[in-house]
Amino acid sequence: MVRLLLQCLFWACFLTAVHAEPATACGDKQYPVNDHCCDLCPPGQKLVNDCTEVSKTACQSCGKGEFLSTFNREKYCHEHRYCNPNLGLRIQSEGTLNTDTTCVCVEGQHCTSHTCESCTPHSLCLPGFGVKRIATGVSDTICEPCPAGFFSNVSSAFEKCHRWTSCERKGLVEQHAGTNKTDVVCGFQSRMRTLVAIPITMGVLFAVLLVSACIRNMTKKKQAKALHPERQDPVETIDPEDFTGPHPPPPVQETLCWCQPVTQEDGKESRISVQERE
Repeated sequence: MVRLLLQCLFWACFLTAVHAEPATACGDKQYPVNDHCCDLCPPGQKLVNDCTEVSKTACQSCGKGEFLSTFNREKYCHEHRYCNPNLGLRIQSEGTLNTDTTCVCVEGQHCTSHTCESCTPHSLCLPGFGVKRIATGVSDTICEPCPAGFFSNVSSAFEKCHRWTSCERKGLVEQHAGTNKTDVVCGFQSRMRTLVAIPITMGVLFAVLLVSACIRNMTKKKQAKALHPERQDPVETIDPEDFTGPHPPPPVQETLCWCQPVTQEDGKESRISVQERE
């Protein structure tokens, strides 16, 4: 039993001695090459040659329009991103040797994915729905149904749900109830409508009475003219009995008084004096 244990220990030590390899431990900013560690190239530079036992890692700066954002052992730099305006993109920030160009969507559009390779117009909240969160360059509009007491009657990417109008605050009464798409319709109270209608009715009646009185007055004047014509000038007549001498008889005047003939004898004293003279 003891002999068996000694044999197992012997073979274990032998195998360990044969297959053991020296472990190469490199730092975070290094990479292993053969049996030694080389330094990684800093951001903005690419690898030209690995290090050797007598030389360090050879790196070279990226060219114009290129970048590398991390410590690396890359042989080539990455090109800056192109913000294609035909896809609704625009430049948010220009790229550098160690940063890429940042693209965002133009106003009114948002990215179709987290990488923002293209854009699409913002969604509109239809009537009955309001905007819960306004869209950004990287996220779409978020809509929510209008709750009780609120409404939205437009399709918009910015309008929230509006509260119903309070008719009581305006001294009015509710004529039609509101919905999630329409506002409350307010109107006058019946008493107020009566108070408004009374002056209007009185004004109309007064105008009618005034016109009727004018017409009646004009009618009476026309009837009076028809019954009582205007007075005529007096007409002179000659009485044959008074003609006794060479002098003509005095005229007799007849006047009309309210359509009744009245005879007036003028010149009686003159006729008497003539007879006495004879």
